[in-house]
Amino acid sequence: MMEWLRSLPITADVSNFWPAVLLALGFPLVELALTEAIAASERRTWRFTRTLRSLRSLVVPSLAVLLFVSFVLGFPNEGTVVRVAETAFWIAALSALVGAFNDTFFGLAATDSWQDRVPTLLRDLIRITLVALGGIVIYSKVWGQEVGGALTALGVGSVVIGLALQEPLGNIVSGLMLLFERPLKVGDWVKTGDTMGRVIEINWRSVHIETATRELHIVPNVSLYKSEFSNLSRPTLVRTEAIEIGFSYDDPPYRVKEVLLAMLESIPGVLETPAPVVRAIGYGDSMLSYRLIFSVATQEDLPAIRDTIICRVWYVARREGLTIPYPIQMEYGPGETPGRPEPSPTEALEPHARFKPALAHATARPPAVRDYAKGESIHSPRSRFSGFALILSGKAALKTSDEKGPATPIGTIGPGECFGDQLTAGGGLDDVRIVAEEDLRALVFDPVAIGDLLDHSPSLAAEIGDALESRRRAAQVARRGK
Repeated sequence: MMEWLRSLPITADVSNFWPAVLLALGFPLVELALTEAIAASERRTWRFTRTLRSLRSLVVPSLAVLLFVSFVLGFPNEGTVVRVAETAFWIAALSALVGAFNDTFFGLAATDSWQDRVPTLLRDLIRITLVALGGIVIYSKVWGQEVGGALTALGVGSVVIGLALQEPLGNIVSGLMLLFERPLKVGDWVKTGDTMGRVIEINWRSVHIETATRELHIVPNVSLYKSEFSNLSRPTLVRTEAIEIGFSYDDPPYRVKEVLLAMLESIPGVLETPAPVVRAIGYGDSMLSYRLIFSVATQEDLPAIRDTIICRVWYVARREGLTIPYPIQMEYGPGETPGRPEPSPTEALEPHARFKPALAHATARPPAVRDYAKGESIHSPRSRFSGFALILSGKAALKTSDEKGPATPIGTIGPGECFGDQLTAGGGLDDVRIVAEEDLRALVFDPVAIGDLLDHSPSLAAEIGDALESRRRAAQVARRGK
């Protein structure tokens, strides 16, 4: 070991002392200054934090090594040791320069800015191009070699590498083609094969897709490029969906379409433009099929709104007396009846004896039991509830709103309480909305029958009048509080 050290061309000159002292003192000071600059940059979220880290971890140490072997150890500039150290320094400087370029144009890019929309794949391509050009310059200047010979060797090596890495290179080329064609970008919802989800990353090899169940599917670029896929976020974010459902042949088609369309228009999240549509699409073995076509703002909104629509159809069909046929086979014994019979109006009124006389006046149109889904709008200025209803179970919220702001709660009503035109319109409550807070069942009376009952029952009329006055005052307080 000692013999090898003595053979090194180290100049034991006094002139090496001062460079050694300056290097021993300057290197720690520069590293300390860069450490403080990085800490300040992180506190102030500057865009050049990564560049400062490259300077501290790569550029300054490699420069110190170069100065040490050149001025302290005294190796000749044309020697291999100095050239290797110089090459390492210029490579580190090139890496820092490329990082500074990235930080300048893409660091802390604002959302939806042009920098934010530039794909990561393109940024990588620009960095590789800059590194390749820098490597050619370093090879030519530091080692004094002709670039032509290196390019020839690189071409031959590329052919060999290309044959050995056909599949990875195919993914890279496919990624570049996807980049230039831009059929998708990060944030788009796509569907390819059995996979549907949101694109969260596009790199050299593959596209990463996060599904609705939080699974990460990695699809190779070549698979996307060669096969069909659907971009659910293009040409617009608006998504149109269709749900098919069948109703009995006993239900008049135009009435079914009218009921379903009114239901679609009342569901929050269903867009008014394009307007929802209900189409009759064909005859089946036991039903006439309909297609409900509606649009939502984004793909993310679709699952929840679709769920709401499917649930609401059951309540609307039950309330409007429509039948959704389904195949069923059951055996009944003597005296057994299919299904669970609905309570008769008389049975439903057992806990509410004060309304029983209304049955005697409802000879032309008996009261009907109606069901409403949680969150469903029962009465609003745009869609008024016609008639008079007694709540049998469940709870509803009373809200008032105007053009200046959102709906304001004014109270709730529950079993034994009433609602209807008689308790809203004409009483200063024209802007009141009634929304079911949970599944709600109500007994709906004919307005004439209730009118006759109120004429013959002053106590009940007074009770309803008090309820009307209480709601009117609550609505006034809510309006003044806005």
